[in-house]
Amino acid sequence: MRHTMSSRDKILQALRANRSPFDDVTPRPAAYLPVTQFTEKDLLARFTAELERLTGKVHDTPDHERAIQIVLDLIGTDKTVLGWEDLPLPGLPEALAAQNIQTVIPHARHADRAATLANAEPIRVGITGADAAFATTGTLVLVTREHQGRVPSMLPPVHVALLARQRLFTRMEDWLTTEGRAALLASNSISFVSGPSRTSDIEMQSILGVHGPGIVHVVVF
Repeated sequence: MRHTMSSRDKILQALRANRSPFDDVTPRPAAYLPVTQFTEKDLLARFTAELERLTGKVHDTPDHERAIQIVLDLIGTDKTVLGWEDLPLPGLPEALAAQNIQTVIPHARHADRAATLANAEPIRVGITGADAAFATTGTLVLVTREHQGRVPSMLPPVHVALLARQRLFTRMEDWLTTEGRAALLASNSISFVSGPSRTSDIEMQSILGVHGPGIVHVVVF
């Protein structure tokens, strides 16, 4: 009896007959990082490793006072920063005021958008909170809502994100199953930030800071 090949069989036969077009593809790793539940210490260690692999920097602080000092050190001699109206680190607004550091809260909307962005562009440091972070990918979650705009995290060359320790999740799925769904429904947009902004040209030369901050600091408190 003559056997007639199906379209599926023909496609599979053609695929098997042709060699792989990517001879120089990177081989699979010998082992993969396990997808497991972590202790709080393990979560921070994994988050730090992933973010620093992406050239971000994590500052693990023991208390609010040390976290505030880290932020002041990152600001340096600057006297103006961009920021959210409601920063999650208690005492930081007072510490900034004591150092005569002005926090500019940009509202880049409607007819004033161009002028607001032009005035904000020279400011070097932007300070925001982080609504969540994912340990397995080194990703920050920034929810856009009233008093929490996107400009401070996207325009300045340096982004300082304030992350409360309890806002660290193992992975995105853990956040979505607890509170992420409500955040998605309540917000106009959500930014997922995995390290500094980067792009690569046709020769795959990675360049930082082209479409956003070139430096990301995460202050964990």
